Amino acid sequence: MDLRQLRYFLAVAEHGSILKASQALRVAQPSISTHLRNLEEEFGVVLFERSARGVVATSEGQELIRHARLILKSADDARESLRSRSDSPVGRVTFAIPTSLVTILAVPLIEQTQAALPNVTLRVVESMSGYIAHWLLEGQVDVGLLYGAHPNSGIESTKLLTEELYLAGRDEASLAGIAEGGDAPFHRLEPLKFVLPGREHGLRSLIEQSARRAGISLNVTIEIDAFSQIKRLVRRGAGHTILSLAALESDESGAALSVARIVEPVVERSVHIAHANSRPLTRAAREVERIAVGILRTEANSGWWRAKLW
Repeated sequence: MDLRQLRYFLAVAEHGSILKASQALRVAQPSISTHLRNLEEEFGVVLFERSARGVVATSEGQELIRHARLILKSADDARESLRSRSDSPVGRVTFAIPTSLVTILAVPLIEQTQAALPNVTLRVVESMSGYIAHWLLEGQVDVGLLYGAHPNSGIESTKLLTEELYLAGRDEASLAGIAEGGDAPFHRLEPLKFVLPGREHGLRSLIEQSARRAGISLNVTIEIDAFSQIKRLVRRGAGHTILSLAALESDESGAALSVARIVEPVVERSVHIAHANSRPLTRAAREVERIAVGILRTEANSGWWRAKLW
């Protein structure tokens, strides 16, 4: 087995066709077929189920997909680590940001990385924290931000800060009778209609847990896993929402919402920076991580976010 065989194998798995893989790789189809047969003979298993419509990975093939991605990522990291022994780090870095933090972090991270690390190619991806944790373990992401610690999961994380959640409405009138002095006791939220992410979302789970602690049930009339559209719906009067100030930060898509800090209980969550402990970070990845941490610390110290640094 060699790296070329694994690259061919992954290409076939991703395209679902030997022909399409050969076209993408610009390698003759018989050559790819030979490499696949050699892999199957070496492992003593069938890696693909073949049909007229293409190929589908068997359970053994799925297992090899996971290992192949890690092996190839490690090989790429080793190459970039050695190249990065020059004065300026070199290589590709994929950095994942939860949707609620992307507005305040993505553009500054890209701009500062381009200025400080001209030989580093940065890819920024946005997703839910749970998906980011999975991508870290699968080797699809080098560094990511997560909500909450992930002990005994294969992920090494460092707590950066905690942030509180806020009630948000379309205007000041929407908070009348709910908020006093900028604070909204949780038990007063029960009569409101809410626009929130679905139940599988970590933010929704945290909100529901806090509602139970306050002894109430929330009336969630709209579920949507897109923060930009949640804010848009709230602006249109569809209901209230609960988000962090970072998620509520203006993204130039509309007017700012009116907010009140949730109390009794205060609802907060921790932000961690993380990578898979099975793969040491390249120098380039460490430098991008350093820049990201610096940006978040600056935002937290500025006062508007009301985040607590650790």
